Amino acid sequence: MAFVVAHLSDLHLSTFGDTYHDRARIVKRSAQPVNRELIGKPLWTEHDWFVAMIPDGKKERLGLIDPDGYEHAIPKSKGVAATPLGSAIDRARFLHERRARTLAAELPSGDRLDKLLAATPSNSNLRLLQAARALQRDPIDAVVLTGDVTDDGDGWELCEAVFKKWIDRGRLFVVPGNHDLYLFPLRGSGRPKPTHATKRAAWQAFASRIGLPLDGTGAYHVALPEADTMLLGLDSCALPQRRFFRHNGAIGPQQLEYVRRIGHLPAWRAARHRLVLLHHHVVPLPIGVGKSAGFEIGMRLDDAKATAKLFDEIGVNVVMHGHRHVSEQR
Repeated sequence: MAFVVAHLSDLHLSTFGDTYHDRARIVKRSAQPVNRELIGKPLWTEHDWFVAMIPDGKKERLGLIDPDGYEHAIPKSKGVAATPLGSAIDRARFLHERRARTLAAELPSGDRLDKLLAATPSNSNLRLLQAARALQRDPIDAVVLTGDVTDDGDGWELCEAVFKKWIDRGRLFVVPGNHDLYLFPLRGSGRPKPTHATKRAAWQAFASRIGLPLDGTGAYHVALPEADTMLLGLDSCALPQRRFFRHNGAIGPQQLEYVRRIGHLPAWRAARHRLVLLHHHVVPLPIGVGKSAGFEIGMRLDDAKATAKLFDEIGVNVVMHGHRHVSEQR
C-alpha cells in the first residue's frame, strides 16, 4: 500500500489569526498591560475578557481588556441602538472566537467553521482548520510542516490540537521557519513582544511535546520503515539573525556536519526514499512556470550551495520546503 504524506507550510498561526502579510487586519493592542489597580469594577466580563472604565488623565474612558491584560481598540458604534459598551462586547466575542487558545480548546464544527470563515476568510487560524478538514477526507499517513507554523511565535497550541491524530501516531514532522524564530521590524500584534530567546523556547517546547528527537544542533532524523523512508528535519534559521530586517536562512556548519553523519548511517543508505525538510528554499524559485527567478531580499538560504552539494553527496531524493508562498513541484 502507498504511504501518503501531506505537506503544508507557512500556516502563520497567531494569537488572533492576524498576520504580517495582511497588514490591514492587524489586531491593535496596547504596548503594555493595563494597571488593574487603577481600574474599577468591570462593566462586563466573559471568558476573562472585560470592559471597564480606565483613567485617562482627569477623565475616564471605556476600555476593552483581553485575558492577557492588554487593551484593545473599540470600534465606533454603528446603528441607532449601538452603544460603545455593545461595540466593545461584540469586539471581544469576535476576537475570542478566533483566538488560537479558544480554537485549540474546542475545534469548531463544520457549520461553525464555515460561519467564521465567511466573516473572516483571511484569518490564518481558521484557514488552518479549513485545510485540516480537507486532510480528513483522505487516508493521510503522515503530515509534514515546513516552517512558519506561527506568524510571530504564538499559536503552537492550535497546531497541536489540529494535528493531534498524527501526533499520537508519531507521524507529525515539523521544522521551524523565520517567522517562528526571527524578529520583525514591523509592528505586529503579539503581546508581550517576543525575543529570539522566547521564540526559540516556544519552538523547542512544541517540538518536545510532539516527540521530535531534536539533536543539539537543532536537526533530527526519523526512520519510517513502513514507507522505506528516512526523514531528516533541519532548522534553516540555525545561525543568529544578523540584522532585524534580514530573514535569510542558513543550515550552518554544525547541522551540515550532522547531515554528513546521518548520510553515513546504513539505514539512510538502505532507504528507498531519503527525505529532507527545511524552511528556506535551496535553489532560487521563479514566480510561475516558465519564468525566471526574481531578485530576492531576505529570502535565500545563505549556505545553499554547500547544502545542495551535501544533499547530492548523501543521496537525498526529496526536498520539501516553504518560505516563498508559491506552490510548486519539480
